[in-house]
Amino acid sequence: MRCSAILTACALGLLAGPALAEKLSFAMALGNRQIGTLTFDGGPRAGRLLAVMDNTPLGVADGSFEAVTRARGAAVGYESRSRGSKQRDIAVTRAGGQVTEVTVIPADEATDLSDVAQVPRGVISLTEAFAALALGRDCPQPMVVHDGRRVVRIATTARSDSGGEVTCRMSYRVVQGPGHLSPFRFKSLGMQLTYATRTLQRITLSAGGFDVTLTRQGAKAALE
Repeated sequence: MRCSAILTACALGLLAGPALAEKLSFAMALGNRQIGTLTFDGGPRAGRLLAVMDNTPLGVADGSFEAVTRARGAAVGYESRSRGSKQRDIAVTRAGGQVTEVTVIPADEATDLSDVAQVPRGVISLTEAFAALALGRDCPQPMVVHDGRRVVRIATTARSDSGGEVTCRMSYRVVQGPGHLSPFRFKSLGMQLTYATRTLQRITLSAGGFDVTLTRQGAKAALE
């Protein structure tokens, strides 16, 4: 379903050592209907993202997506698990700015971008990308994201500031590998971020005529 593809774009957790971990919770809505929740626990380099959908129309997209990034020195390990109508496990290892290993289960879900030789240098994981949005105070810098199957470029295209509320219009484009959601293969998504008092309040993602909104419910910091 289209909304599940949008969620993976938002598309993380255990910290490698003592650090200030940000615990965030978002309500997930499709139009006016709450369809699930998304939580993030971690920091800029390591964390855990969990999206649970349990109230999608007719239950057709119910399921979960969990992604974890662990950082140890210059090495970064990323794992994701999708559970629902499709089940997929991905593990990615990165060192020195280069992806060095990718495993996709089942194997027939692998793509050309699961071949480390095809992945450009300087990519980050989905969790690192989400942390840049959720822990940021203003529109993010451009980033290139690799999820084990595709490469996505995310960049701010317009910024407006109205009475302390900052709106960031974003470009989200799949630049290598398959688009989201077979057979539609969406190569781009609409994306907008809203910050108030220098804190992310809302993410809106759009594709195929559907809008999914993540609205911040609360956050707390804890010394892990």
